[in-house]
Amino acid sequence: MKEQARTAINADDETIVTISERDCGDPDCGGVRTIVLIMHPTRPTEAVKIDKPFEQITQADLCDALAPLAVRTNLSEPLSKPK
Repeated sequence: MKEQARTAINADDETIVTISERDCGDPDCGGVRTIVLIMHPTRPTEAVKIDKPFEQITQADLCDALAPLAVRTNLSEPLSKPK
């Protein structure tokens, strides 16, 4: 999944991507979600939240969640969803 995230944002060698799962413990917060952190030495760290447990995330979910980040950072390659 981490490599899929790197591909979706066209990450360079200096970009670090981490994926973790968080549960706030409060029933009102929606349960378990997955957090994708994108860290690069020359840009602010970005956190992308996906409101699903890690094992339920598809490649399409990941591409959809990361699409705004790719647009904001003006990455050269467009995101491609699986068919």
